[in-house]
Formats: sequence, structure tokens, C-alpha cells
Amino acid sequence: MAGAPLGLTAPPSRWGFLDTETTGLSGGTGTYCFLIGVGAVEGRDFHIHQFLMRDYSEEAALLEVLTAHLAQFDVLVTYNGKAFDLPLLETRFRLARRRPAHERMEHLDLLHAARRLFRLRLPSCRLTELESAILGFQREGDLAGEIIPYYYFDYLRTHNALKLVPILHHNLMDILTLACLTALVLAAVGDPEAAPLAHPVDLYSLAAWVARMPAAGSREPAVRLYRRALAAGLPEALDWRARAELAALYKRAHDYQSALPLWREVSTAPRGHCLPALEELAKYYEHKQRDYPRALEAARAGLAAASPTEAAAWQRRAARLQKRLARSPLFLAVSQP
Repeated sequence: MAGAPLGLTAPPSRWGFLDTETTGLSGGTGTYCFLIGVGAVEGRDFHIHQFLMRDYSEEAALLEVLTAHLAQFDVLVTYNGKAFDLPLLETRFRLARRRPAHERMEHLDLLHAARRLFRLRLPSCRLTELESAILGFQREGDLAGEIIPYYYFDYLRTHNALKLVPILHHNLMDILTLACLTALVLAAVGDPEAAPLAHPVDLYSLAAWVARMPAAGSREPAVRLYRRALAAGLPEALDWRARAELAALYKRAHDYQSALPLWREVSTAPRGHCLPALEELAKYYEHKQRDYPRALEAARAGLAAASPTEAAAWQRRAARLQKRLARSPLFLAVSQP
């Protein structure tokens, strides 16, 4: 995990990978964090500390020791922590009249980065789904998250510590998976062209992400990633999108000679994809080349493919080009007897 992209400034040795197990999934003041796990890189090893609340009376002690442990970190890495773990922790700290331990820290919620990379290919971006599909590890005998509270309540009733073992294992595996996925995602973003991704849809997703980055020099890596994704064979709908987005990158660089073949290719696509390319062709031939016949041809093709609500704009464009063509010297010379 060399480097710190995604806006993080602290080195990985100052990151804490946090996951909570709670008495409910809905949040609110009645929901407790009874187990909090924190993983960290220590030299060449990865260590996980787990803080367990054996009864409700131990919450204050748990929050105190968690605060002391988090003092060594500057960044918290979570999965869906922005929506769930951190608001719930803040509630528990506020109810205990303590300053939230994570308040001063930077936060990376890996869920959002994972969705950017994998949601086009995978039906779900749940942590266990990515663990299986991306990391290639399949858990056996793991507790489903929604039944963990019932195991804890059973422990509180019976004081049988064996009830906690599968919960501790689930939490440990979540943190380990979180750390592995963080390494993969940051490697992909930090050096996109060396990204450990092979699936063409993932390459397309990374290309689209890199293309939107404001950093200088991000265009060329994005162009090469788009080319790799197209060469690897994208599904048809994504293939058209990739060609259109690649053409847009070339246009922003004023490289019309590279954009033009892509617009021509996409102009033959089904209606949902061809209209933007036809519009670009019409604008290019009208404004850059003053080639009004070709611009009019693209406009008429757009009008033929347009829906009733889109047709008016294409009609105006075609009418304007028809007038320009009628006034052009070439047209006048050809039309004279």
C-alpha cells in the first residue's frame, strides 16, 4: 500500500482498519457497539485488536480503551462506515459524554471506491461478495451479519463465551478483507496502468474513474486503460460507452483526428448511444471543417434516430445547415446554370 492516493496524507502505518459488530442494524440510541475491531500494519505484519463489551455496564470502559488505542492512528478505513459505523460510534460517545475518538481523524470509506470499480460487473458490492469475487476467498461457516445480534443476546443470557467465537471470527475476517481490498483499490488508483485488474469491465470502470480525476497527467493513463478494456472485449453497451468516453478525452485534448473515427463508429450504434456521437460529428463538420454537406448528413441521421421529444432540436440543426449549405460558394457555383 505504498503511497496515499484518494486524498489521504498519512502513511499506511498510521491507518486503522475498523469494523463494528452491533446489537442491531438500524442504528439509533438503542443500538450498542458491543465489539469493535481495529487492524493495523505493523512492520511486515498485520495485527488486529478486538475490544469486546461483555455486558452493557462495560461500555464506558470499552470507549475509553478504544480512544487510547486509536490515538496512534490518523486515518480510519471502514466499509460503509460513513453511513453506519461512525455515526453509531459517535452516538455512543455522545451518550457517554465523551468526545468521539475518531473526530480528529481522516476517514476512508472503501465502499464508495469499491462501487466505482466493481458495481458494473458484480450484482452486489457487499464486503463478503467482493471477498469471493475479487480476492478469490470463500468463507465457510461464517455468520450472516443480520443474525450476529441474536448470538450476542444469547451470550448475555447464558454467559456462554463460546457463543462469541463465531462473532469474533466474523469481525476478524471483515477487517482482514477490508485491508486486502484497500491495498488492491489504492494500488489501482495509485498506478492505474499497473492495476491488478484483468476483467475488461473492471478496466473500463478504472478508466472512467481516472478520466474524471482532476490531477494533471491523468488523461493518457485513462486513454490507455480504455484501449485495454476495448481490446479485452467489453459487453456491447459498455463498448459503445467506452468509445464515446474515449472520444471525449481526445476532444478535450483537441485531438480530433483520434476522436473522429470513434465518433463514426459510435454513430452506427443503437439509438441510445448514437445520438451524442452524431451530434459531435455534426458540430465537428460544421464548425471545424465548414463541411456543411457532411454536417447535414450527420444531422439528418440524428433526426432519423431521435425520439419525438428530441426531434425538434435536430430539425433546427438540419434547417440551419441547409441554409448554410444554400449560401455556401460551392453550392452556389454548382447550382448556377
